[in-house]
Amino acid sequence: MSELAASPEEELEDGCRAGTPDGDNLVLDYARAEAAAFGALAAAAGGRLLDDEDAGLHLRDMGVDTPFGNVALLTRPVADADTPALLGRLRSFYDDHPGGPFLVFSPWRTADWSASGFVRVGHPPLMFRPAGAAPSPAQGLRVVPVADEDTLADFERTLIEAYPTPEMQPWQRGSMFARGVLDSDWRFFVGYEGDEAVATAAGFVSPAVTLVELVSTRPEVRGRGYGAALTAAASVVAPDQPAMLIASDDGRGVYDGLGYLPLQRHTLWLGLR
Repeated sequence: MSELAASPEEELEDGCRAGTPDGDNLVLDYARAEAAAFGALAAAAGGRLLDDEDAGLHLRDMGVDTPFGNVALLTRPVADADTPALLGRLRSFYDDHPGGPFLVFSPWRTADWSASGFVRVGHPPLMFRPAGAAPSPAQGLRVVPVADEDTLADFERTLIEAYPTPEMQPWQRGSMFARGVLDSDWRFFVGYEGDEAVATAAGFVSPAVTLVELVSTRPEVRGRGYGAALTAAASVVAPDQPAMLIASDDGRGVYDGLGYLPLQRHTLWLGLR
């Protein structure tokens, strides 16, 4: 068996190293896309960013009241022995700055952080859709790519009111999305019923996968397939790439119908400042 043993100094590929190439595995591709996507949102808004590739830690802070703008993302597992240092870094980055709570996304299970003041959010499913054509838009819905500040404002207002995000209400223009985000790798879509913006979704194009996020539908028009239509549009912004997203258990059926397949479950924690 000795010929199978790696030498002590040999660095073994484990699928989540800083030098692991894009395309090695879908979980890492998604985690990197997530870090880049939220980094683009924070940078456009003048927020704070910190990247530690060796530790697999990516911190984004827009300083807004909703945790969806204040996000920490892991691109490698955290050993139990390293957990206290990680939690200390999270606290030092977020606690002394204004803003609401922050979310921590980990593709891997973590130790129990409750004793350190973190709140368990859950383990939502990570889903994957192979590259391919999207279904036709829903009847009565007009899907519009966001290309200017006015449609970006429609996207922002609809997302905040429809998701809903009560901590960001009443809506104020530019409170989440700055004009500069239109020059990033994000592609935003608004669904209109007549002249009213009623649904949203967005896709972020990374080197390996398209990340789908920010899906919302106003309550009064749910059940008409609008959320699925917007998700479909965001899923194929790079037609030759697969798409990935984190679903809720309640909304998972919508993504099943679009050809998304479950891979595993994420771990989410909420940190309070």
